[in-house]
Amino acid sequence: MTELLYFIWNANPEIISGFPPRWYGLLFASGFIVGSYIMRWMYKLESRDPEEVERLTMYMVVSTIIGARVGHCLFYDPVYYLSNPIKILYIWEGGLASHGAAISIIIGMLIYSRKVGENFFWVMDRIVIVVCLAGAFIRTGNFMNSEILGLPTESENGVVFAKSVNDILSFRFDGRVENISFLSRDGEATDKGVPITIRIKYQDDLVIDEEYENNFYRSSVKSFMTGYEGIRKHIYEEQGTDLNYKIYKNRNVYYAEIYTIAIPRHPAQLYEAFYCLVLFVSLLSLWYFKRQSLNDGFIFSIFMIALWTLRILDEFLKENQVAWEDDIPFNMGQWLSVPMILLGIYIFIKTFPNKKSA
Repeated sequence: MTELLYFIWNANPEIISGFPPRWYGLLFASGFIVGSYIMRWMYKLESRDPEEVERLTMYMVVSTIIGARVGHCLFYDPVYYLSNPIKILYIWEGGLASHGAAISIIIGMLIYSRKVGENFFWVMDRIVIVVCLAGAFIRTGNFMNSEILGLPTESENGVVFAKSVNDILSFRFDGRVENISFLSRDGEATDKGVPITIRIKYQDDLVIDEEYENNFYRSSVKSFMTGYEGIRKHIYEEQGTDLNYKIYKNRNVYYAEIYTIAIPRHPAQLYEAFYCLVLFVSLLSLWYFKRQSLNDGFIFSIFMIALWTLRILDEFLKENQVAWEDDIPFNMGQWLSVPMILLGIYIFIKTFPNKKSA
């Protein structure tokens, strides 16, 4: 039997269930906090005042949040947000764009550099190093949220994102269920996906009408599995067939198991987190060992070329964020990456070779 190389991801986005703090928010903030400590270390090595990092970080945070939010609203749904401008402020509803953040960070650093009398490219050479680290943290947060999904791998390899399936089924069972778990199941992968078991544990000591419950599974649960987009994206349940399930009792607790097919996807968030981390280590090493011989702006140019080129490639493995992207040859993330790369190439030409200008 072929070994199936996938895992099921059903993490709770909340750090403590029922309380507001979420993994995404913690990781987002951690990226800036850890980045500020690294910047202080860099400033000390260069005999700069490390206390200046606090003001620099403030510019960075404000630029990132404003740019990411405005960028999302204008790049992906301008008609809606320009018609409802107050909604731009509803950041808790989700929607941040990394390209918007990048543009805003550049503008913010221009303002900061002029205000403190610092060379803009000197600042950017150091900022982009910690930006890579923050990007790794943020994309890990996206993974914890089960968002920014990758495309189906069309193989037995990948990640089965089960969170939306869990949420929909929990809601439709209307409080009768204590928890829902997703388990790998023996069997061969098909061209539709991999075999899994959805195990439903009812509330302790709940007495159910088995005839009613069987009818509920045959009709309602089957229709949920084939009708809800949030389930169909992750579970393949063939229409026009009977649902494969069983209900049983163990120690006065009722359980149900649904035997179905799950769709493995590319963990695109982790791909991006990984190359951001590699880029962080690479640029930090370049700065540490070669900063004395590099022109200001050279590290910034490498960042712009490498990050946004990788982003274009990564987007081929992601779902489009909005429906209208399906009608264009490349998605918005790829188009927005092109001017970033061109800017990087221009700065690279201006700052190469690796000898500081006299």
